Amino acid sequence: MSNQANIIMNNMKSAIPVEEGANFLARDFNQCFIQLRHYDSQMWAVCRFALTAYVAIVGAAVGVYQYSLDRGIDLSPLVISVLTVGIVLGIMMYSLIIRNRVYFVVICRYINEHRALFLDAEPLGFANSSGMYVDSGQPTYFDWRSWQSFLAYITALLNSALVALLMVFMLDSHPCRWQLAGALGLFVWFCQVWLGVTYLKSREKMSGSAAVFGGDRQE
Repeated sequence: MSNQANIIMNNMKSAIPVEEGANFLARDFNQCFIQLRHYDSQMWAVCRFALTAYVAIVGAAVGVYQYSLDRGIDLSPLVISVLTVGIVLGIMMYSLIIRNRVYFVVICRYINEHRALFLDAEPLGFANSSGMYVDSGQPTYFDWRSWQSFLAYITALLNSALVALLMVFMLDSHPCRWQLAGALGLFVWFCQVWLGVTYLKSREKMSGSAAVFGGDRQE
């Protein structure tokens, strides 16, 4: 059955007209740019939502804490719960940014491969002297200088600030609570960034499909 399937597939490939194949690649190229812009705008949307959520969560926690002081009521469990929800939400936002970077890079590389196919033939004498992107191995999944990486750094920093604030409330009577909270915040920031970078770099030796869906590495 496998040999028959291969024969059928080869026959189908040879039966596709060259013009139809070129039209398909052209349509696919245009749709990939639309998808690329979608991932780009989605990252900005995630960051805008995260910033709004952080402000609301910190405001609610501080407001409840101040109310508890004014009324002499112990509402620390509620404050801790609010901050914990914020931390979980923040980690989800950070994970989404890292995951979107994978989608973004896969589409970029696919577009570069399309462009290289046509520009190698120098259509109409166009030699690509400007050096427009044609490398299917670029961009890298992790680039510390990319704006997407800086968005991830900032999101990780805000998550760390929530963790530090949570520690301050939990160690309300401890004399070194601010120092401990600051140290924990830095540690949490480092862990988030390290995990994100490690995950992105682990995608580098994979095919696009494996990078997104998992599977065998591309040797």
